[in-house]
Amino acid sequence: MTERQQGTVPGRGQSLLGDSPSTKLALRLVERFGLVILLLGVIVFFSAWSKTGLYFHTRTNFRNIVSNESVIAVVALASVLPLIGGNFDLSVGATAVFADIVAGAAMSHHHIPVGVAVLLALAFGAAIGLVNGLVVAKAGVNALIATLGSATVIQGLVQWYTNGLPIATGIPGSLTNVVTHRWLGVPRIAVFMIVAAGIAWYVLAQTPYGRYLQSVGSNRAAARLVGIHVDRVVVISFVLAGTFAAVAGVLQLAENGTAVPQNGLAIYLLPALAAAFLGATTIRPGRFNVLGTLVAIFFIACTVQGLNYAGVTSWVQDVFNGTALVLAVALTALLGRRSGGRVVT
Repeated sequence: MTERQQGTVPGRGQSLLGDSPSTKLALRLVERFGLVILLLGVIVFFSAWSKTGLYFHTRTNFRNIVSNESVIAVVALASVLPLIGGNFDLSVGATAVFADIVAGAAMSHHHIPVGVAVLLALAFGAAIGLVNGLVVAKAGVNALIATLGSATVIQGLVQWYTNGLPIATGIPGSLTNVVTHRWLGVPRIAVFMIVAAGIAWYVLAQTPYGRYLQSVGSNRAAARLVGIHVDRVVVISFVLAGTFAAVAGVLQLAENGTAVPQNGLAIYLLPALAAAFLGATTIRPGRFNVLGTLVAIFFIACTVQGLNYAGVTSWVQDVFNGTALVLAVALTALLGRRSGGRVVT
């Protein structure tokens, strides 16, 4: 019997590290939870480093990170929903800004009650998603082109209505108080973000619609063959995305107490997409998922905050987000091919 037959020399396709169950388990754990480990490593590093530890490891710092990233986290969740179905939605950032302005203008300029103004903003967000979904699913327009066009139109309407000026008066304290205080030491805005994440997870993991959306994203032709109404599933994913983006806009208004006509593509969209794709490299590697997206949001935020405390200038956030997006897209595509899934690239 030769050495290769006895197993003492690795043959073709056999790992030099061995194929023992423990090795395979370790590799699977690293693949699934690598980003979680990196997040913990970043926290430990910047907490222990002498240049950043004095400020980074404080409760105030972590509270600020959670508060500051909650809006972007909800926008990222909005972007994940169409991505799971195989479509980009580049309008989620602009929709968040639009909802911010709609709710602010309704209360400040038209004296509409808070609850009605919030519902109006959510309705506009859902309507934008509906238009996007119909254009993509029924008219057959490429989702990138359709949603980039709608984002540009929305941004133009916001600038036309506001003249580039924020709506700074007439926002009731009853709205801002909802998110600016804390529950058991946790910022309320983070609680709303967790609730939004819980709803998204439930829809995707515990409902027939979530399974249909996964099927459409994996293989649209096969989904049609098994009787799934693909167009309806796609339209609903865009409606949900618009609604979640509108929730983010309302949360932004409540946190700031001012409706600001920001550039949604730059402020929200790039960090949201970076988190969505980076999140697809963890928890369920190769597939977009809610928990992975949240891990990615706070990995990016903690890294950027640590670098800021270290004295790195403000441009690092754009560079880090852009680099994370490119690397995450490449890695997600690789993991998607390995797992047999289909990932938008």
